[in-house]
Amino acid sequence: MDFAETRAMHRLPILVLAIVSIAAVAQAAGQKPRTIRVVMDNADAPYVFRSDKGRLQGVLIDQWQAWERKTGIKAEIHAMDWGKAMQGMRAGEFDVIDCIVETPERRAYLDFTKEYAEVEASIFFRDDIAGVTDLASLRGFPVGVKVGDQHIDKLRQNGVTTLVQFRNNSEIVEAAKQHKINVFLSDAPSAFYLLNKMGIAADFRRSAPIFRDQLRRAVRKGDTAMLRTVSEGFAAIDPDELRQIDQKWFGRVINSYLDLNRYGRYLGYAGYVAGMALVLIAALAVWNRTLTRKIMQRTEALAESEERFRQIAENIQEVFWLTTANFSKSLYISSAYEAVWGRSRKSLYQDPLSFIAAIHLEDRSRVLEAIDRDRERGFELEYRVVRPDGAIRWISDRRFPIRDKAASVYRIAGIAEDITERKLAREAVERAEDRSRLIIDTIPAMVWSLRSDGVVDFVNQRWLDYTGLSLEEALENPNSIVHPDDLPRVMEKWVQERNGRSSEDEMRFRRADGQYRWFLVRTVPLFDEHGNIVNWYGTSTDIEDHKRAEERLKRSERELAEAQRISHVGHWERNLDGGAIICSEETYRIFGLPPQDAIRNLEQLIHPEDRALHAAAIAGALHGEPFDVEYRVVRPDGEIRFVHSQGSAIVDQTGRPHRAFGAVQDVTEIKRAEEKLKATSEQLRALSARVQLAREEEGIRIAREIHDELGAPLTSLRWELEGIKALSERGEVLRAADLKQRLEAMFGLIDTMVNIVRGIASDLRPVVLDILGLEEGIEWQAQQFRERTGIAVDYQPPENAVGLTAEQSIAVFRIFQEALTNILRHAGATRVVVTMAREGGAFFLRVKDNGKGIREEQKYGQLSIGLLGMRERAHLIGGEIDIRGNEGEGTTVTVMLPNPGW
Repeated sequence: MDFAETRAMHRLPILVLAIVSIAAVAQAAGQKPRTIRVVMDNADAPYVFRSDKGRLQGVLIDQWQAWERKTGIKAEIHAMDWGKAMQGMRAGEFDVIDCIVETPERRAYLDFTKEYAEVEASIFFRDDIAGVTDLASLRGFPVGVKVGDQHIDKLRQNGVTTLVQFRNNSEIVEAAKQHKINVFLSDAPSAFYLLNKMGIAADFRRSAPIFRDQLRRAVRKGDTAMLRTVSEGFAAIDPDELRQIDQKWFGRVINSYLDLNRYGRYLGYAGYVAGMALVLIAALAVWNRTLTRKIMQRTEALAESEERFRQIAENIQEVFWLTTANFSKSLYISSAYEAVWGRSRKSLYQDPLSFIAAIHLEDRSRVLEAIDRDRERGFELEYRVVRPDGAIRWISDRRFPIRDKAASVYRIAGIAEDITERKLAREAVERAEDRSRLIIDTIPAMVWSLRSDGVVDFVNQRWLDYTGLSLEEALENPNSIVHPDDLPRVMEKWVQERNGRSSEDEMRFRRADGQYRWFLVRTVPLFDEHGNIVNWYGTSTDIEDHKRAEERLKRSERELAEAQRISHVGHWERNLDGGAIICSEETYRIFGLPPQDAIRNLEQLIHPEDRALHAAAIAGALHGEPFDVEYRVVRPDGEIRFVHSQGSAIVDQTGRPHRAFGAVQDVTEIKRAEEKLKATSEQLRALSARVQLAREEEGIRIAREIHDELGAPLTSLRWELEGIKALSERGEVLRAADLKQRLEAMFGLIDTMVNIVRGIASDLRPVVLDILGLEEGIEWQAQQFRERTGIAVDYQPPENAVGLTAEQSIAVFRIFQEALTNILRHAGATRVVVTMAREGGAFFLRVKDNGKGIREEQKYGQLSIGLLGMRERAHLIGGEIDIRGNEGEGTTVTVMLPNPGW
């Protein structure tokens, strides 16, 4: 190594420390076929802690990297405050939690591996405090502990109740440094590291170990596959490799590295100054002797500096290297190259450009172009390397030139760092942010945020879609959508509540179409560490439908109360185990009481003679029987009223009736009407006898008509048939003309009898109407017609009861009968459609056939006597008949009652 190279190497410690301190944080990429999420404390040296640059390091980091190499599974490391780590593990955000102590409470939701290390916990206290030896001696001291520490319960059991909880050990020691606490409980290795780092190690002493805990790893309860994967992976790591990791972190003084970082630069400067002083003194004495001594001292200082540089370079996780300006020779490569690239340093010493073969093909040309273009001015790149085992890692490569006094580049140095985890973490954060933004933009509520001065700095997509404003318009004037009547109240309330309280209010917002709708607006402040409001966050939820539903409910309650008042029906609810009875206002009116919250002494209002009856009904309800009882009530003014109460029991989870709900009706008027009915029973009996007599007289009349009207035609018909029979018995054959003449005479007699029978039947009231009613009567008649004639009838009954009077019903029924008779006689139809409905306040009956259709002249011809009868019947009940038909397309008969009297 020449003298120029020696001088460059002498400067390298300072350069390395400067470069390491400004290395950029990069994102991670590259996905493994399978990944597990591991969470741990972020300040628990030497197991895991962050370097001055914020990089995770320690025993656990190295062990998990070894675990990855053995299993081929990516371990995604998350380090955070211990309390958040425990919460995230319980919430299922992580698969494994490391560096945890097994406790009975944690066994309820975690499964643990075997212990892999034992750690001591001690009490640390200022050196001016005496007598702190055990937990009992801590009583009365504010003691600093970490959130979620497994020792908190034991401290409280020993009477230590003044506990000051911090998110991590770093905050505990920082508070101790600021004299906020003077005593704290912590794991010894972590406390030593932090006390030395913060320069207060000499101010504190420690007790003998108070606790000895076994460190383990844990998975979610029941996840046996994950527990087995983790345990088997660590069991497969070579014990020597684990021992080397322990020696790496436990085998050196924690603060030596910090001291080197802090004072190494100044020691180098001091060496220079001392050397220059020695040179001046030697020059005044003996020039040759002094020069020789100076060279020896410089050589020794150079050797010491080089050794110090090597120690630093060999122990940092970043890869440091040094080459000649033309990359013809590798002058130095740190050992981290083998861990990051997965290749030996020997190959790079043999060929300084051999690392290019490991660069991912998609990134190689970009790296080579940067090397050629920016070699003399330096550059920083991120690219992927493919390790021999196939693993892809992201690298942050910083290269810079080293110049001589003439400003010529004679060396190229560089630092490379594996940033895979950081890129993965950043991508995960970006994905989480994208998911959060997507959720915020898709939720039905309007989400927004304000700065502390009230200026809007964020609205979600729902806000923009609802208002129809652009983002610029929304941020510039968000109050433009607030209803003018609500805006003064909203602004006044905002000014009053800027003291940091959460609040909610109802106001109207204008929609894009100009319509205003009611919204429930909730706001929550976000504070900084000093208690100052940084932002306001809020949501606005559309409650227009809810408010309308509330108004409808109130209106329904008013209408129900009015309906109960009109019908004299109230409702009640009572506890079957005793207690008050809750009633509606109408119930109070029925009992003659002023409205109040509850009726507690209902039995006192019941007539003494009916109390036993009411008590029996209550007892039946207790056994699940329906509550149905009629009793008398004696009002406070002495008036006696009859009430009818009905209800049903409501059972609890065990099936036992515990409440009853029902209605009560004032039936006093009904009772009085019943009494009046009894009083008129004799009159009704007399009326019934008269009606019976009228029926007998009507029967005699009908019998006389049948005898007089049908007797002669039947006798004539019999004579004609006996004449034909006599000729047949004598063997005589009638001529066709005579036979035709006699048949025509008999047909005439039959027609006469049919007309007589029809007239008699028309005079009789159809019984089916009295039994079934019009709807069912029409259906019955249609069925009879179908069975008698074989013509299909499609009957479409009304959706609601038609509610016609008896006179209207029989008239409509007779018209329907006549329409069917006409279809059978004249239409030649094969199908009939019958429709009955209430439309627009009128009643309609339509009978439509698919026959040959009625002609206009047939409506008023010789065969239209039946139609005339139908019109007359409709007219008598205030209705109309509409008969329409086209030849070959069938006929439709429509009966309409425009005002049936509903």
